[in-house]
Amino acid sequence: MVPAAQPASAQPKLKVVATVAPITNIVLNVGGNRIDLQGIIPPGVDSHTFEPAPSDARTLAGADLVVVNGLALEGTTIELAQANLKSGARILELGSNTITPDQWVFDFSFPEEHGDPIRTSG
Repeated sequence: MVPAAQPASAQPKLKVVATVAPITNIVLNVGGNRIDLQGIIPPGVDSHTFEPAPSDARTLAGADLVVVNGLALEGTTIELAQANLKSGARILELGSNTITPDQWVFDFSFPEEHGDPIRTSG
């Protein structure tokens, strides 16, 4: 006999960590009550200069999925996630799945010699 599938409400929630507030909001809208979501970078804080706290390392270590901008926009946070990722967990970089390097645009705050893109070209 095949066991019956559990209703979504009875299944354990996927532990998801997102970086910046806009991504956290998108993830919440997609995952809803099926996920246990925590944002790392508070609203209004610059993701480029954000310095994660030791508690953020613990949060990232417990995640099943970490959702980030990518494109070198959350440097130390991504490094911390990579260093603490538990077995079977995954980091999802939205930017690299959205635009290609030939679509990157650079400006004075994101000079090309540093390799950090700012937005798509079109």
